[in-house]
Formats: sequence, structure tokens, C-alpha cells
Amino acid sequence: MYKIYTVKKGDTLNSIANEFQTTPTELKRINSFLPLEPLSIDTQIIVPNNTTSLFEIYVIQPGDTMYAIAKKTNSNYEDLIRLNGMRDGEFIYPNEEILIPRAGTRFLITRDGDTVSKVVDQLKTNELQLRLQNDRIYLQPDQLLAVRDEKMEEA
Repeated sequence: MYKIYTVKKGDTLNSIANEFQTTPTELKRINSFLPLEPLSIDTQIIVPNNTTSLFEIYVIQPGDTMYAIAKKTNSNYEDLIRLNGMRDGEFIYPNEEILIPRAGTRFLITRDGDTVSKVVDQLKTNELQLRLQNDRIYLQPDQLLAVRDEKMEEA
């Protein structure tokens, strides 16, 4: 889901965000240590590995609630708020950005006691697809694991 990127000469937060199909806001969120521009050459930052396109960025609209967004995107409410580092009942505001799963993506955030077998059952997949679509599977609490149906892949 994520990978390490080393800042090169001429990189800006915007150019890196564009390269990895994300936003500067999202980069700052996942790299809380990032200073304001300019970025230092050879700094390593975490960037989304969007080659699998499992998630998209959703911009909160006036009147949205996380429950309504979860229902609209056919996501589990609790997992959606955990995916976005939120707490139950936390306020959201217009123009904030959150991650939501793309059509055909199933995800879960692991809990204490999860096993590969349980994850495979919950995601309705097989172990091979789970391992192919997730770089590492630690099964520690709060690990994000996701799979996408191949028939749902965009052309």
C-alpha cells in the first residue's frame, strides 16, 4: 500500500503528490514530520503505492457524515473511520480529504487475534490473492489489508 520515496533535486510536495496520484495534504498526513517547502534532497518519505489503485481520495461535501459515506461506498463504518485515523463520532468538515475503497476493493484493519485464515474468510478471497495484493502481512493490530477483484480492475 505504501512505499519509501527518496526526495530528488527539484522535487516539491506537489510534484511528488502528482507522481504518486495523491495530494500534498495526504502526503503531510502520512508523513507528519514533513517540513514546509523546500524539501531536503535525500529525505525519505512514505508515499502511496497507487499501482493497485485500491483506494481513492474523497473530498468531504457539506452535509456528509462518515456513516453516510460508508453506506454510499458500501464500506464498513468502523473500518472506514479507522482507515482514516478517526474516532467514532469525530466531526468531519467540508473540503477535508479521506480515503475510501474503490469499487471492487475489500479491506479490513486487523485486530488482535486475527489469522491469515480469518482474514481470507472476511475478505472473501484466497491466500494467494491476499499475499499478491499486500506487500507484507504481519497480522498485528491495525494493519490495513486489502484485495481487489480482478474483474473490477479498470481498463
